Amino acid sequence: MTKITQKEFLTSEQASRIIIGWLIFFIALMALYFGGWVLSTVLLFVFWHVNTEFINIVRQKGINPSNKWIRFVSILFILISSLPAVGFSESLPIRLFIFVFIFGVIGCFFRLIFRGNKKGPIATIPDIGASVLGFIYTGLLPSFLILLRHMGFVYAIVAIVSTAFCDVGAYYGGKLFGKTALKPEISAKKTFEGAISGFITSMIAAIILVYFNKDSFGNNLFHGVMIGIFAGIFSQFGDLFESLLKRDAGLKDSGKVLFSHGGILDRIDSYIFVVWAIYFYIDWFVLHNFTF
Repeated sequence: MTKITQKEFLTSEQASRIIIGWLIFFIALMALYFGGWVLSTVLLFVFWHVNTEFINIVRQKGINPSNKWIRFVSILFILISSLPAVGFSESLPIRLFIFVFIFGVIGCFFRLIFRGNKKGPIATIPDIGASVLGFIYTGLLPSFLILLRHMGFVYAIVAIVSTAFCDVGAYYGGKLFGKTALKPEISAKKTFEGAISGFITSMIAAIILVYFNKDSFGNNLFHGVMIGIFAGIFSQFGDLFESLLKRDAGLKDSGKVLFSHGGILDRIDSYIFVVWAIYFYIDWFVLHNFTF
C-alpha cells in the first residue's frame, strides 16, 4: 500500500495557513455571536494593529501620514457604529458617519498644515492623501461589520462566511487550475481561474446559508445570489487593493503579527471591502429600509 506523504497531501505551509485561518474565524465567530461591546472591543484591538500595519506600509514609500489622527478618527468610527448597542437608533451611526468623515478630512488638513517646523519637513500631498485613506480603510469600512451585526447575527455570518469561502476557493482554485495571471503587475500568484473559483464558492456558500435562514431573508433565495455576488467580487478587490499597497511599497507582508503568515491586514483585507456592500444590500433590499 502506497504511503501518502505530507508533501503530496498537504504542505506544512498550507496546514499552518488553515490552522491560522480557522483560529481567526473562530475568534470572529465568537465576537459576532456576542456582538455589542464585545465585538466593538475586538475590532478596536484588531484595527489598532491594522492602523500600525497600514502606516508602516505607506512609510516605506517615504510618506508620513498623521499617525495619531488616523488612529483617532478610526476609533471614532468604531465607537459611533457601536451606539445602537446602548440604545440609540440603528440609523444614527450612518448619519454621524457623514460628519465624522468631513471632520476627519478637515482635521487632517489642520493637523498636517501645522506639522512642519525647523526640525522636520512640512506635510506633502501624499501625506494628506495617505492620512485620509488610512481612516477610511482602517476605520470607516470595518465599522460596517458592527452595523451589520446590529441588524442581526445571521446577516453578519452570511457576509463573513461567504467571504471566507471566496478566499478559500480562490486560493485552492488557483493552486489546482490556475494558468492565466489575473493582474501580474500587482500580484503574481493570483489567477483568473482562482478568481472564478472564489466567486463560485462564495455564491454556493451564500445561497446555502440563506436557504437555511430563509425567515431572515423573506424566503427569497435571490438574496443569497446577490450576497454571493457582492462577496465574490468585493472580497477579491479588497485582496488586490492590499496587494497593490504592498507592491508599491516593496513589501511581501503587511506585518509579522501572524509570524510567517504576515500581518493581520493580510488576513482580513477581503472582509474590509465586503461588509459595507452587504450592509447596504441587507438594509435596503432585505429589510426594506431604503426610502426616498
